[in-house]
Amino acid sequence: MAGRHERGAPAAVGFDAAADRYDDDERENPVLSHMRARAFEELCAAFAPGARLLELGSGTGTESARLVRERGCRVALLDVAPRLLERAATKVRQAGPGGLLGAHALRAAAVGSLVANYGPASFDGAFSSFGPLNCEPRLEPVAAGLGDLVRPGGAVVLSIINRWCPTEVGWYALHRQWRAASRRWGGPIEAAAFPGGPKDVTTWYYARRDVERAFSPLFATEHVEALPLLWPPPYLDFLVLRHPRIFRALEPLERWASRRPLLRELGDHTLFRLRRL
Repeated sequence: MAGRHERGAPAAVGFDAAADRYDDDERENPVLSHMRARAFEELCAAFAPGARLLELGSGTGTESARLVRERGCRVALLDVAPRLLERAATKVRQAGPGGLLGAHALRAAAVGSLVANYGPASFDGAFSSFGPLNCEPRLEPVAAGLGDLVRPGGAVVLSIINRWCPTEVGWYALHRQWRAASRRWGGPIEAAAFPGGPKDVTTWYYARRDVERAFSPLFATEHVEALPLLWPPPYLDFLVLRHPRIFRALEPLERWASRRPLLRELGDHTLFRLRRL
């Protein structure tokens, strides 16, 4: 799933156009459900109950609302798509009184501007799930902004679409779609905000070293895993729907292998837990 562009850009319009279908699409996609469950486990491991958090690229607010409802967290939301942001804010308000700290129509690279709203080191942590940061041509401004907003010792959890995904390469190579097989290796590509939608989202792919290089002056890496590794990317969910027993049987191996050295850098997404120094 690609990230979101700044307000007013075609990509923001595309994501807003998909706002009514986002949650339904995810519920019907077993790969996204698998990824969401694993990502939420990492959020719970990283953030204490009652934490003050910031979500970059909130989408419809699924994870923020769950953190408010189940963990008593308070969350500030950031997204460039106004309708998605509105849905997320409503969902978080309904999840618990006082759970919404604010909702901001901003791209991730502008997160540092929120210091004026909340003050420096005012958050216990931050997170961004399933690729919003892949709409940023550079991650350094995101890292600098989070460095200003997250207190020392706070955690940042990011799932970023990876540059190296053997399952995707294998699928497209099997079907002799060579250009698609190598699409992540060059510069940015134009992707769709939702299946079958217009390709109006400029997407950059980041390897582990790219992420760590951008965040390393202010953050240390604590945990890395592939998300997913042996399961296919979300757009190949029909494979899981056709063969559910095979992929259920693979799940324990998937969880183990996705955290092994080298293998953890080969998923569709890479899930990071970083610690503010």
